[in-house]
Amino acid sequence: MFLQNSLFNKCLFAVLLSTCFVACKSPQSSTGSKTGNVYLPPPEDAAVRSLQQKGVDFFATGTSPGSWQLEMNFDDTVRFTADDGLALKFAFNRLKTDRNADRSFYSSAITGGEVAIIITEKSCTMPATNNVYSKQVTFTFNSRAYTGCGKFLADNTLNNKWLLEKIGNTAIRPEEYNRVPVFQFDLTKQALAGNDGCNTLGGNIEVQGNRIKFSNLFSTEMACSKKSIANIINAQVSDKLVSYYFKEGKLFLYLPDDSLLVFRKG
Repeated sequence: MFLQNSLFNKCLFAVLLSTCFVACKSPQSSTGSKTGNVYLPPPEDAAVRSLQQKGVDFFATGTSPGSWQLEMNFDDTVRFTADDGLALKFAFNRLKTDRNADRSFYSSAITGGEVAIIITEKSCTMPATNNVYSKQVTFTFNSRAYTGCGKFLADNTLNNKWLLEKIGNTAIRPEEYNRVPVFQFDLTKQALAGNDGCNTLGGNIEVQGNRIKFSNLFSTEMACSKKSIANIINAQVSDKLVSYYFKEGKLFLYLPDDSLLVFRKG
């Protein structure tokens, strides 16, 4: 009997040890982990959220000629710091801007010299982390140039289906439209899909911090017996740079003519 109990206990211990080993060696999710009931986001996501909370629209970093970091808030301040001791802070609206199809060039005279920022539309990989950014960046102060990678920051709340609720302060009446106007943003594909209340529409987008750059949007050409917002989209959204913000769970598009489109989640 003692031998049987001893053998049983050894088997039970082996099973428990094997279970513990498997549990302890299970890989962590690449999208985050949980400790108790606390969600721990990946370091990259946590860093992005921290920058967004500071109002940063564009972020860049590099290791040439040494480690450096650039934060651009298009409504406020540009900050640059480098391991060589250079630290700059100046108002974004001091920068002169020049853009073409694949490059944005910012320049200004500030205290101590001349600053220039070149943002090029080209994929860029940070060698130390293998993080892939959508832009190549060169920051120059006087004759010293820093090179690296950058990206616009986007609020992932935008990545959703949004139903039009108001034009300005006036609530829309769904029965007056063939269907409720919808904007659906896909931040991964950088695309917009939806309708204007009648015709289907779509196109490309680039979220630039708290702004959305819309491409020249396309739409079908069905005859509409009821209302649509086609005129608003053609004049104020298509091929325009539009500000956005969230309030009380709703999406507000602040259009170039100072009007508003207010959406709720679909």
